Amino acid sequence: MPRDDTYSDSDTPALSQFQKNRFFKGKLMTPRDMEAEQAYHAERLHTINRFLNGKGIVHGIEIQSVTETDDGLDVTLTPGLALDGNGRPIVVEQVTTKSVPMPADDEVYFFLEFTEAAMETIPVPDTEGAVDDDTAPNRAVESFTLTYHETEPDEVAAVPDVEIPNLQVDNFDPQTLREALSEQYQQYQSSRGSSGPAVFVGAFERTPDGNWVPIDDAPARPVVFDSEYLFGVLVDHVADTDNPHRTPVTKEPMDVPEDVDEIMDALEGLQAQVETLQDDRRSLTRYVMRKTIKDRIRFFEELADRVQEQSGEASQIARSIVDRSRENLQAVRVREEDYEKQLDNLIAPLVELGDCLEPVTTEESLEDYLRAVSNLQSAVEEDRSLLDQVDAHDEVCEAADSLEVLLDVVPVTNK
Repeated sequence: MPRDDTYSDSDTPALSQFQKNRFFKGKLMTPRDMEAEQAYHAERLHTINRFLNGKGIVHGIEIQSVTETDDGLDVTLTPGLALDGNGRPIVVEQVTTKSVPMPADDEVYFFLEFTEAAMETIPVPDTEGAVDDDTAPNRAVESFTLTYHETEPDEVAAVPDVEIPNLQVDNFDPQTLREALSEQYQQYQSSRGSSGPAVFVGAFERTPDGNWVPIDDAPARPVVFDSEYLFGVLVDHVADTDNPHRTPVTKEPMDVPEDVDEIMDALEGLQAQVETLQDDRRSLTRYVMRKTIKDRIRFFEELADRVQEQSGEASQIARSIVDRSRENLQAVRVREEDYEKQLDNLIAPLVELGDCLEPVTTEESLEDYLRAVSNLQSAVEEDRSLLDQVDAHDEVCEAADSLEVLLDVVPVTNK
C-alpha cells in the first residue's frame, strides 16, 4: 500500500491488503521503498486501532479554558492521547493553546484532527538534474489541529443496541449466549457508519458577561476503554450477586409436593439450608466480636500514647484496658456469652478512665466519651441483642479516638 494511498486521509478508509518490502542482497533502497516500509507498519497499527479500539479519548485531553482574543478564541488543552476515526494516535504532549476564528454563534463544539507537519529542512544534492527542489524536509512530526463546528455533532459516543438474551426464559447456556453476543457484535461492526476521523473533545457556550463555559447538556465525548478497565467492570458485575441490575424481584411460590417422599426430601433440604445459615451466622458473629476487640486494642493503645505526658494515670488505665483486651483475644473461639461478660467487666475501667481524663481533655469530647460509655453500660445491663452491644462498643472506641487532649496542661502525676 503506497504512502499516498487514500487510506491515510480519507474520512471513510477502506480495507485493503498490506504491502511490505521484500529485502534481498544487493537491493537498491529508494525513497519509495523506505516510504512503503513506514506505511506498512503504520497502516497495520491504524487498522487494528480502528476496528478493535475505536475512536475517542484514551487519556486526558481536557479543555482547560476558552478565552476570547482580538482574533478569535484561544483554547487551552491538557496533555493526553486520543485515537481518531482512522485509528491514528493523536498526542498532546504538554499543555497547549490553539487559536481558532471567532464563531458566529454562542455555542461551539471543538474537535481534534490528525495532521503531519514537515520539519528540519535540509539541502538536497542534485544528481544529474534528478531533483525538483534544492531543499526538502528531513522529518515529519505527527501533530494535530483544533477545529470547531457551531452545531452539535451527530451520534457522539453512541451506545450500540445490544439485546442480551434472558438466560432463564430462553434456556441459554453460556456457550449459546457467547455465540449470540458474538453474532450481534459482527452485525454492529458491519453496520456502523463513519462519523469522520475528527475526535470531539468538548463544547462551550458564551455567557451574557462574555465568558465561555462548558455546556452542561453537551454530548458525551467518545472514550476508548482499555481491556483492564472492561475486565474490571465485568468482574465487578459478575461478583455482584445482590441483584446487580436493580430489577424488581418477586418470590416464586413454593411448589407443594403431594408425595410424602417428596415432602421428606424437601424438609431435609430445608434442614440443610438452616444448618448452613447457622454455621454462617456463627462464623460472622465470631468475626465481628474478634474485630471489635482488635479495634479496642488499637484505639486505646493510641489513646494511652496521646495522654502519656498530661496524665500518667489515665495512660496506665488505658494500657490496662489494652492488656485485658489482648487476653480476651487469646481464645480461638469467642462465644457470645463470654463476649458479653467481657463487656460487663470493661465498664468499670472505662468509667475510671473518664474520671482521670477530665483535667486533660476538652469538655465536649469528654462528654461524648462518657455518653458512649453510659450507652454501652445500658446495653449490657438490659441484655440487648449482640448487634446492639457491638454497636455501643464501637461508639466507645470512636469516642476514645476523638478525645481532644488539652495543650499546655501541667502533667498529672500518678497517685
